[in-house]
Amino acid sequence: MRSEEEQAELLREWWEKNGRVLIVAIVVSVVGLLGWRQWSATQDARAESASTVYSALSRALEQTGAGEDQSAMAAVREHADRLLEEYPRTTYAAQARLALARLAVMDEDYEEAASQLRAVVDRSPTRAIEQMARLRLARVLLQQGDADGALALVRHDYPEAWRGQALEIRGDALRAQDRRDDARAAYSAALEAMASGEPIRDRVQMKLDDMTPAS
Repeated sequence: MRSEEEQAELLREWWEKNGRVLIVAIVVSVVGLLGWRQWSATQDARAESASTVYSALSRALEQTGAGEDQSAMAAVREHADRLLEEYPRTTYAAQARLALARLAVMDEDYEEAASQLRAVVDRSPTRAIEQMARLRLARVLLQQGDADGALALVRHDYPEAWRGQALEIRGDALRAQDRRDDARAAYSAALEAMASGEPIRDRVQMKLDDMTPAS
């Protein structure tokens, strides 16, 4: 069994060999922890700021009505531009483009609306937003007379929440191509895909009734 002096000597030798490495490791760990906390705090602050801007955009968008409130529309554009510039890779940026597309449709600027919606489809941070943008883009393409482009966007299968709308748009595109039998089939499928209380069911039913041959 070593004496206290021998143990002290062994400890001194170990410290001489490893003490500096230990100190460096401790310093690096502390700096790393502080850096992580600082980065996390910065990210939280950015997220809160982005949320505040988006809330302001949403309020302004609600005030646009039928597109007559020019000050509200200007506010939407201002907030949307800020989200795109400062938070380009976030869900907020995608929502900003959807808002800009809506304003463009109000102005009947379908080319600008299509441009904004294509950007969302190409770089959407979530699948749900991408699908929403696809459906809106398909409607814009129909406004531009591009039934083929609209059909291409609704050709793939959509999840249940979007299936009825996709089939309605498919029916609209087929009707534009004068493919009446196919359009009726699409409208019928849309009604089957929609819940009984879904508001747009009446609209789809009217389209189907309008295309049903008189007996």
